[in-house]
Amino acid sequence: MKRLVIYFHYDPAGCIDTACRIAVQAMQKYGKVVFVTNGTLAPADRVWVRQSGAGRIERKNVGFDVGAYKEALLTLGREELAKYDEVILMNYTLAGPVCPLAPMFAAMDARADLDFWGLTRHYAMKSRRFGGNVPEHLQSHFLALRPRLFTSDDFWRYWQEMELPASYEQSVIRHETRFTPYFAAKGYTWDSYVNTDDVKAVFVNPIMACPKELLQNRGCPFFKRRSLFTPYADELRRTDGMAARELCGYVLEQTDFPLDLLLVSLLKTQPLAALAKNLHWRYIVDGPTGETVDLAARGLRLIRYDLPETDSVTAWYNAQAAVQADTLLTQAAALFEKEPLLGMLSPSLPLYAGCAAARRRAWLTEKDTLQKEAAVPIDDTPLPAPNCGWVLVRESAFPQGIPDCKTQRDAWKLALTAQANGAYAACFETAAQSAARADILAEYESAAAEPAAVAKQFGRLIKHKLQK
Repeated sequence: MKRLVIYFHYDPAGCIDTACRIAVQAMQKYGKVVFVTNGTLAPADRVWVRQSGAGRIERKNVGFDVGAYKEALLTLGREELAKYDEVILMNYTLAGPVCPLAPMFAAMDARADLDFWGLTRHYAMKSRRFGGNVPEHLQSHFLALRPRLFTSDDFWRYWQEMELPASYEQSVIRHETRFTPYFAAKGYTWDSYVNTDDVKAVFVNPIMACPKELLQNRGCPFFKRRSLFTPYADELRRTDGMAARELCGYVLEQTDFPLDLLLVSLLKTQPLAALAKNLHWRYIVDGPTGETVDLAARGLRLIRYDLPETDSVTAWYNAQAAVQADTLLTQAAALFEKEPLLGMLSPSLPLYAGCAAARRRAWLTEKDTLQKEAAVPIDDTPLPAPNCGWVLVRESAFPQGIPDCKTQRDAWKLALTAQANGAYAACFETAAQSAARADILAEYESAAAEPAAVAKQFGRLIKHKLQK
């Protein structure tokens, strides 16, 4: 079968990361690739596209993937597309493949009854964010189109009349959730390669909610990058919060896909707090052993810095956490050998609520200044580390040298510098602390289920604020 693959890409620095290169090279075995990027490629990356044999379109960063597909289709034109048996619209939000693509193409080549097919589907739901009633649809990260569709007037009218979206939400409403029902209503037949109908009563978006299941048991060759940094509160509304961690475990242990290289790329483009929550970058260590460790021999350095002034109770708990961290230095140092991308390590924030409140106040005070100076994005959520005036640093995460670190702001700048270099900051605690954290969470959950208790707690918070 003669295929054309229109591959959409975006990177704010114009770089093509390893995951994109792997995907393009894998797809080139099954068709001609036209690489469409929203923006300007870096010179070396433009050379890579040319040497790979792919076509290239560089365009203004407008219209998201919808704009890229529209421009590529209209630039190539109806006559050029008519030379192919299948046209695939694919984008960089998919990572992989983690298994051979041949079974997928063989299975779908045998479905001559289809006018278009996709990798996965999203089931119907209600969503004010995405226009109200969202119909069941193929997801736009991978759409394969057959001649009866892409040579039709219906198809070209769809794209010619497409109004470019100005937001992610508009992109979903105008194209992703519209494409499938629009053409189905005109009599075109469709299906997805990955069959998830047996779980649609559980998950409306299986590739995000249970990606390991799709890869391990349903032959799905790709997973979503967004699984690793999606807003964690959204994950907790629809899953147990373990989807990304289980996905990464499977990819690392059961496939040859270079997950660490994908993480290095994501560290440079996504807030650390989002990655840390989805991947649970919080480590548990054993209690004190009395052993000593040569930090210099391991390329590590222990740094102590001053915390902002706060109330006496918060200050006491922070100080105690730093003292305990000293007794766990050997165990903390050992984590750097197990985690190659770990750049900085601090004790977890103490469980006393005042510590979290003090850290958030300090973070919001410094956030705007930090963002101006940082080479990576941040958001309103404080970094998971450093905490408590104590941080263990991997020297190789700072090829230009470790800057002076005397304040909490300096420590956050240090973490953001390590992140820009492809390393992350994380925290550690003992099993006893982890158990206490779980018990506290359970207590909050119980209280949240009782409206009277919530109202009482809210009243206490207001009272304390007024007193201050």
